[in-house]
Amino acid sequence: MVKLIFTAIIGVYLVTHLWGLLNLPVFADESIYIRWAQLIIDDWREYLFFPMNDGKTPLFMWLLVPFQFVFSDQLYAARIVSVLVGVGQIGANVWCIRLLGGTKLAKVLGALFVTILPFWFFHHRMALIDGTLTLFLTLSLASYLEVVTRSFTFQNRDLLQLKKVFRVALREPWLLLSGILFGLALWTKVPAILFTPTFVFFAFLPKNKSYTERLLLLLQSGSVIAVGLVFFLVLKTQPVFSQLFSRGSDFLYPWQEVLEGKWRDTIISFPTYGRYFLLYLTPTATIVSLIGLLMRKQRRAIFVLLLAALSFIGPIAVLGKVVYPRYFMPAIIPLTLAASIALSELFRRAKDGELSLRKRAVFAVVAVLLLANSLVRSVAFIYPSLTNANATPFVSADVTQYLSEWSSGHGIQEAVALINAQAKQGTIAVATEGFFGTLPDGILMYLHRRDVTNIMVQGIGQPVRGIPDAFLKQASAYETVWLVVNSHRMQMQTEDLVLVAEFCRPDNAPCLQVWDITNLQLL
Repeated sequence: MVKLIFTAIIGVYLVTHLWGLLNLPVFADESIYIRWAQLIIDDWREYLFFPMNDGKTPLFMWLLVPFQFVFSDQLYAARIVSVLVGVGQIGANVWCIRLLGGTKLAKVLGALFVTILPFWFFHHRMALIDGTLTLFLTLSLASYLEVVTRSFTFQNRDLLQLKKVFRVALREPWLLLSGILFGLALWTKVPAILFTPTFVFFAFLPKNKSYTERLLLLLQSGSVIAVGLVFFLVLKTQPVFSQLFSRGSDFLYPWQEVLEGKWRDTIISFPTYGRYFLLYLTPTATIVSLIGLLMRKQRRAIFVLLLAALSFIGPIAVLGKVVYPRYFMPAIIPLTLAASIALSELFRRAKDGELSLRKRAVFAVVAVLLLANSLVRSVAFIYPSLTNANATPFVSADVTQYLSEWSSGHGIQEAVALINAQAKQGTIAVATEGFFGTLPDGILMYLHRRDVTNIMVQGIGQPVRGIPDAFLKQASAYETVWLVVNSHRMQMQTEDLVLVAEFCRPDNAPCLQVWDITNLQLL
């Protein structure tokens, strides 16, 4: 019966995640990652570690490469990777719950939550790094739990015997696997380093351990972290290793500034971050974890899980200069695990014959209402995502990112279709706003491994106050010259230009415009 339920959940997952996978246009970061993968395809010797120049470790881009050959639509090919990552995440969550002593119902809830909760659902349909990062961290945690949750006792205080036990304990294959997976997480995204306290906290999960035994657990957690860091430091062989830390100041305040008083500016955003979790993880999964602290049987595991979540959220929240919901995604690993275990415990108590009928009824009503709340709120997010992506109930920060600003790829695929149609009639040079990102990478990714004999695409920066002479000189060899630009970044005179097409974003947000600027060559 349980296998049938899991099969049904996987079926629901695949249907909901593959349905309308391209409803939301390409996002800026997706276009960058896909272009990096395509550059690796074109010349892997030159571009294999190119993402490090922009502060990104390269593993996710490597994962995108083979799928670019499998599917004709480059965006679909990239998003499929995240869909498959989500299938792995279901298994990883169930694995963790089993090791934490969760019931069969807890495992089912863990699988269900990965399938429907907006935080999981959305990022498993986007070609973004965060879902893959979270999977590697979950697998690393599960491998570590294989050791931590194993019963053992050691009371012998003989020093020679102690050394022998430590040597044997640190040779655990699961610890090596956990460390390698942690290293792969670091190769996926550097903020994985914020997950290191989680391994330490779980060293305190087993109860009633002697000082010697606790020290052994801490050494095991340290070995996982050490293996992961050594794996990460292999990247030091690349000359651009230092660039991995070059973008931190774009998103985080230096800790010195925070200690000197900048924390007053960052803590005012705490309620906003709380809303991210309430909407995307639903109130049920957010609040039921706290209820779990009241349950004697699972209190210790829930406490460690919540501590792990806070240890990841805290540094980002306190130091954050620019913080988007996806930055917190690894924190939903322990929160989802805690919610699954706590909610299953509520259902268990509803069937506990040792409790009075009134108490069982209360537990049953609370459990059903919490699960119903999670289901209803998840469906309210999933349905528009599948039918009308522009109506997806994002938090305001994500509305800006994915729907209303330059980072949203609304109109790019349509612009590429116009460029391809024009190229069939003659040569065309296309100038785009920006140097990388949504434009021009969003256009170039759709032209990869296509016949581009008649096409040149080149970014000219933003805002667009004029067309650089260098571009016009190159474009003079082409019959038609176009400019693709966002309306709010178009600051040049348009009297002598022809508006070829305009693709507007929802809610009166800026439009993507295609201008014919061929006449500028004659002026």
